[in-house]
Amino acid sequence: MSSSSEVVMQQYRRGEEGQTIPPRAERFYKLEDEWYFNVRGGKTFGPYACREQAANALEKLLNPVREYKGNVRPFGNLRARRWRNASKF
Repeated sequence: MSSSSEVVMQQYRRGEEGQTIPPRAERFYKLEDEWYFNVRGGKTFGPYACREQAANALEKLLNPVREYKGNVRPFGNLRARRWRNASKF
């Protein structure tokens, strides 16, 4: 399918249901042979060699991997301490 006849499905964002969907800007774009992406607030990231690399960088930016080191307490120190003290038999 050529780009001129391509249909782009747009989705409602929270709070937009029942209204006309406002125009959306494409997040990824190419300048010369390099790819870039935009995020809210007008920040631009790039250059990347291909669109896939830009998409991977965006994914990492939006969903960072948290690396835990040492003893990890899932509920925080104070909450974990209270749970341990309350659970002693």
